[in-house]
Amino acid sequence: MKQRTNTKEEKMTPKKRFMKALNLEEPDCVPFADWVDKEIRQKLVEAMGADQMDEGEFAEAIGFDAVGYQDIYAMSPVCDETMTDEKGNVHYMGRGLIRSEKDLQMMKFPDLTKGSQLDEAKRFVEEYGKKNLALYCGIRPGIQPTYLSLGWMKFAESSMGDQKLLKGIYDRYIEWNCKNIELLESIGFDFFFLYDDIAYKNGPMFSPALLRDFFLPRFKLLSDKISIPWAYHSDGDLSRIFEDLLSLGMNCINPIEPPSMDIEKIKEQYGHRVALWGNIDLVHTLPYGTVEEVEKEVKERIKKIGKGGGFILGTANSITDFCKVENVLAMAKAVKKYGNYPICL
Repeated sequence: MKQRTNTKEEKMTPKKRFMKALNLEEPDCVPFADWVDKEIRQKLVEAMGADQMDEGEFAEAIGFDAVGYQDIYAMSPVCDETMTDEKGNVHYMGRGLIRSEKDLQMMKFPDLTKGSQLDEAKRFVEEYGKKNLALYCGIRPGIQPTYLSLGWMKFAESSMGDQKLLKGIYDRYIEWNCKNIELLESIGFDFFFLYDDIAYKNGPMFSPALLRDFFLPRFKLLSDKISIPWAYHSDGDLSRIFEDLLSLGMNCINPIEPPSMDIEKIKEQYGHRVALWGNIDLVHTLPYGTVEEVEKEVKERIKKIGKGGGFILGTANSITDFCKVENVLAMAKAVKKYGNYPICL
């Protein structure tokens, strides 16, 4: 049987392609999108023959179907010690500054209704919406900044004993985000991307019971406010808590990190309920593998996971500075080479 090729009439815009995948449908081809670290982004720009590119130009050049606005994500205050590396990147140290209830006054949340807080977000949507890309806004819902603001020892004490301090921090994040959801939706984003690292490579950072009994009921207050599609991100092995997370009603889970998670098993068990985004290996393939190995892995993911729709190709976290430029470009090329529907590999 001859494989059907997509005609010009059938070719979708990047936005439509991405949103159909979020809706568990088959678009014209497998969508591709990811967050890109600053250093490798510039190397990729130069490798693609330019000195500078804005977000829209970069997306078109590399083949992304979605781009994200992250400044509002960074506005969530984290009361933790930080360290700035030689590249100017700020890292949280996990030595939280909130030790008692009186320290809760450190948590200063910006009022997005005042001043120019939303101007850049509006400009982002206006400019890149013209390119028919799927536009998302990054949000930090609150679990990660809660444990960072407490520090691990204080977090353990508060979660196992009197949870008053834990509740005081987390509830503030949820309440602040609930206030902003409708405002952010009105700007015109197509979907939200909620970031909250809650797992190590061998399982959750804390007990599933704490997630189930304490965090998720409060998180549900936020997720119920969201009326547009949304994706959820956490690295690590989410297998033990996957069913619990799906109770929040997200449309997509990212990044299904290997080797911690088996995306084929996740697809088989949950692919009819939630879209899967990511999974291209960052342990060996992208940083140390060959171009041929990258192409082989992308082809295999599309063959096994792409059928039936609901799959967005990306990395197992983000396109990091330790990836090889030629491998990232090979990944982008392979998506276009093998990703046309119907998948007949």
